[in-house]
Amino acid sequence: MKRCRGLLLSLAGLMLMTTPAFAADYNFETPSPKDYYGSTSYEEVYGAQYNYGGINAVDFLDPLADGAPVSTVGGGSTVEYGINAGNGSIYPDSSSDGYPIQWGDVSTLPTTQFTSASEVKRSDGSIGTLVIPSLGIRYKAYESTDSAAMRNGVGHFPSTSAWGGNIGLCGHNRGSSHNIGSIKNLDVGDTIRYETSLGTRTYAVSAVKIIDRTDWSYLNATSDNRITIITCLADQPTKRVCVQAVEVSS
Repeated sequence: MKRCRGLLLSLAGLMLMTTPAFAADYNFETPSPKDYYGSTSYEEVYGAQYNYGGINAVDFLDPLADGAPVSTVGGGSTVEYGINAGNGSIYPDSSSDGYPIQWGDVSTLPTTQFTSASEVKRSDGSIGTLVIPSLGIRYKAYESTDSAAMRNGVGHFPSTSAWGGNIGLCGHNRGSSHNIGSIKNLDVGDTIRYETSLGTRTYAVSAVKIIDRTDWSYLNATSDNRITIITCLADQPTKRVCVQAVEVSS
């Protein structure tokens, strides 16, 4: 009995010597990820109504049309984003000599290529499939840049070619199961494929840039085959991520 009592007293003393640990005693700090969304206009506008972690209408707003130039051509018909299909017109932010930036040994010539979306339209309504192996992306492309198109895949700028020349695609950077926000992580030389009813082309990334939301010069028609992909940039509403890739010679 004495032996048992001594053991209990020893255990009680040991417990008194042990400092209890509570959650409040720990302070964990980790750096914010690069794409962390701080306080933005979304929260300011929607406040408590903003559904964190869920679907919000604001996540599906067209991230590209805001601020896009619109002009009239020919008989006064309005053309989306200010370019007449296949006529080689240039957007306001580009120079008359072609692209406003250097693209290595790739040049833009006066003669441009253009394929209409109707020529590559599939039975399911899509006009192509964008494949980016390094990012695990395989999304169908649809004619339009509205939310309906980008809800099902990526959108295609109707003013750009659907096959020959410069193919212009866009998508949400978040909030959609088909978002392409990760394109900012591509490196020069990475592979992009584009599949259509006319065939499949392989492209090598030539540029990954952050551009102004009103700079549409990268969608100009070209003589070579290339693909241009544009999406929004996290927490920077006036900027866009633009990736261009040029066809790899077979």
